[in-house]
Amino acid sequence: MSGSVIAFLVGQLLGGLALFLLGMRLMSEGLKQAAGSRLRGMLFRITRHRTAGFAAGTLLGAIVHSGPTTTMVVGFINAGLMTLASSIAVILGANVGTTLSMQLVSFRLDDWCFAAIALGLALELAAGRRPFVRHLGEVVLGFGLLFLGMRVMGEGVGPLRSSGELQAALSYAAADSVGGVLLGVLVGTVVTTVLQSSGAMIGMLFVLAGTGVLTDLAQAFALVLGAQIGTCTTTLFGTVGTNIEARRSALAHLAFNVLGAALALAMLRFYLWAVPALGGDMTHQIANAHTLVQVINAALVLPLAYPFARLVERLTPSSAKAPEHTHLDDRFIDTPEMAIAASLRETRRMASLARRTLVAAMRGFVQMTSEPFAQVEKHEQAVNELKKAILEYLLRVASYQLSRRQALIVQQLQGSVADIERIGDHSTLLVELVTDKVHRRIWFDDESMAQLIDLYHRAEEILRLTELSLDPMLSKDDRRELATRILGRRDEFAVRSRALKEAHRQRVLEKCEDALTAMFYHRFVACFDKIVRHSKTIAIHEMEPLFFVKPHKFDRHAEEVARASLPRDGFVPIDESIFHEETIPPPPVAADRNDGREDKPAEGDPPPASDAGTPPPRR
Repeated sequence: MSGSVIAFLVGQLLGGLALFLLGMRLMSEGLKQAAGSRLRGMLFRITRHRTAGFAAGTLLGAIVHSGPTTTMVVGFINAGLMTLASSIAVILGANVGTTLSMQLVSFRLDDWCFAAIALGLALELAAGRRPFVRHLGEVVLGFGLLFLGMRVMGEGVGPLRSSGELQAALSYAAADSVGGVLLGVLVGTVVTTVLQSSGAMIGMLFVLAGTGVLTDLAQAFALVLGAQIGTCTTTLFGTVGTNIEARRSALAHLAFNVLGAALALAMLRFYLWAVPALGGDMTHQIANAHTLVQVINAALVLPLAYPFARLVERLTPSSAKAPEHTHLDDRFIDTPEMAIAASLRETRRMASLARRTLVAAMRGFVQMTSEPFAQVEKHEQAVNELKKAILEYLLRVASYQLSRRQALIVQQLQGSVADIERIGDHSTLLVELVTDKVHRRIWFDDESMAQLIDLYHRAEEILRLTELSLDPMLSKDDRRELATRILGRRDEFAVRSRALKEAHRQRVLEKCEDALTAMFYHRFVACFDKIVRHSKTIAIHEMEPLFFVKPHKFDRHAEEVARASLPRDGFVPIDESIFHEETIPPPPVAADRNDGREDKPAEGDPPPASDAGTPPPRR
């Protein structure tokens, strides 16, 4: 066979592979747009139960394959919406679901590929503004391109079969020796990593089996196991920039597939006997082996999901404390309800940090030590950074088409974030007051200290309630009940604060306390007043009838609003004189004050008008 012929066949093989990958992507994207978002909402709601999580993962894996599904799970974990233990059941299900989708591909449907391409394109063109029809067209078109790619690959591989060189090369990866097994697993892993798709690797094995290049399951078994390991790279790449829990989820996926491959190799004789016993040609045997391995592995690991999660945590190569995660995941931007829930969770974390800032400041004040003040500064910096991140995230969410309720929540969350940031500022101001108080040698008596500590306890309780009220999963009634409690506690605080201020005023009048001490006492009380006032503002926002999250809308996508680069009607004409920079002179004084006495009328002026018998008013 000449070099030009070999080059042509290799090009045909690569072109068919490209068509296969394109078809698989179109089919997966179409299914994901048509039903995947609903499955994502379902996944968020039911993953507390292992069996339900496994079923949801299987369904998602059948639609979008295991790699993208596990990447989605990593996003949930990174946002704090799912735990490592609950994610393992979903990952196991995604692995099984991927094999079910490949069962469909194993059927010889390439004779229908051209009809599917024509039908899919017709559906897309006729869809108009009906997104479901358009997504259905993408699925059918992808289905046709996938089988067309397999047909083209088969035509490219066919002439190579007669040369015997390809069969000789594949014999090195046969599972009849230890070296062949290791080489087959390595080749399958590398090829799947490069293609970023285990389905593409399995599809190529289907082509080789369909053209007669692969005639024995032992030749393909190790390559199938390698494909299962290689699909983990998609998830590993998706953990870049995430927290340690998300990285552990990706490592759990890798560990499960590696251990599953090792277990399958230990049971090699069983698989080489059981799979052919199920019947079918070589293509179906490869698909059955792919499914059987994942089902058996999942059945063994699923009951041990929680111990397996603990094992992954112990084996994680990091003894450092896990960093604070962020709930603001970019994957939720185009689903406003999920993004709002994530923003509420992050706002709640911000409120927790602001409350801890107050606690640390008061600890230093009461215990007369500066050690907690370093923690105050650390918390204050974190609160400021969270404010910037949340506001930027809300701006991005607001650029999508939101419902009236969602738009209201985004607007009020923006105000609540600013209020929490001010709570942190006032808590930090306590540190400055304590430092200045000690520098000026000002000391409060036991009664004044007890009063300030009482105000602190009341303010801290209000902040705890505020933190609880920001849970996105609260029902509308529960949130309003918490907001009502906050407003009630605030009223009690206001009564107590006014009483203490009046009592302290009397002490000053009775000369029981000097002026400087009284000034600092009032400054401390004012700090607590302002902290509680900002909590009241947040509670008023939460009393709004529309301030609640709808979990059943977690799957609703939104389109980004198109915005013009310039105003539609041009620029509004503005009077330039309003921008004057000259200093405005004060108005002339009408008359001198005459050293505090009544103004004398100027000579010739009429006397001031007044009611009969009533002296003119003083100015």
